[in-house]
Amino acid sequence: MNLISWNCRGLGNPRAIRDLCQMVKEKQPTLLFLLETKSSKYKMEGIRVKLGFEGLFVVDLLGRSGGLALLWREARWLEIQNFTRRLINAVVHPPGHDFQCKLTCFYGHPESARRYESWALLDHLNSFYPKAWMCIGDFNEIVEQGEKYGGALRGDSQMAQCRVPLEHCGLSDLGYKGSKFTWANCHQDGTFMKERLDRAVMNKAWCEMNSNYEVQVLAAKSSDHKPLLLRLFDANAGLPNYYKSFKFEASWLADGECMDVINEVWGMDVSGGMGMQTARLKLAQCQTQLTRWSSRKFGDAQKVLKMKTKLLNELQ
Repeated sequence: MNLISWNCRGLGNPRAIRDLCQMVKEKQPTLLFLLETKSSKYKMEGIRVKLGFEGLFVVDLLGRSGGLALLWREARWLEIQNFTRRLINAVVHPPGHDFQCKLTCFYGHPESARRYESWALLDHLNSFYPKAWMCIGDFNEIVEQGEKYGGALRGDSQMAQCRVPLEHCGLSDLGYKGSKFTWANCHQDGTFMKERLDRAVMNKAWCEMNSNYEVQVLAAKSSDHKPLLLRLFDANAGLPNYYKSFKFEASWLADGECMDVINEVWGMDVSGGMGMQTARLKLAQCQTQLTRWSSRKFGDAQKVLKMKTKLLNELQ
């Protein structure tokens, strides 16, 4: 099971949608948790179709802010239990595994004066989640001074309000791979500040059933928050391969050679088929020739993109 959690800070611009599509295409998440979508259920349904997910649950935005969305690949993998404006609770049936887990997609209150409400809610949920339980999202708080760079020191009592409930619930931090800090204010002067606000935590029961995992901090592009990718390394066992199929790149049409390749293939005589069978054979040949042409013309674009994305992540 691969799970991405991202405070996208709104999906109202094409760049955010492109970043999201690229992330899903590259990381192939089983589950996708989006925070601060600032999008209606109608718009999120369109995004679900675009990304190729089967399931979608939306917590509506309030005014022009907020909004949570949880997307999943197949209906049999997940069952929504309950929700508030700050979280979505679900039972997950990880593909390739023979157990059920409790999942809380969490969003700590953005107002520090009301953040205690979020910790009280977590503590309350603990009584209903005695078995395997995992919580992931934007907690909007750090638990120690080392999770903050720049700006004034965080008050010990404020950090303790987050740390103590996590310890009481038996939720242990899963750590991270990549950048330590998941949020930055993007200032270009002496007020620059970055913090580790996004995290994944699990109780002992979940950790015992999922000992082989990794939390990776991905690069931020159209948001001031970096996405988290939680990976269970045997997650792909028995799963359909969603992204190995041929994908036509719209950017190819800007190059005149693209249509030359298509016209050449379509003008060829194809034996072994009639009617629709002939069309399918030509489409298959188009796929092969366009893939070869793209590799020769542009090289491995995905490899270059990954390299530049990794560099961007290291610089932030």
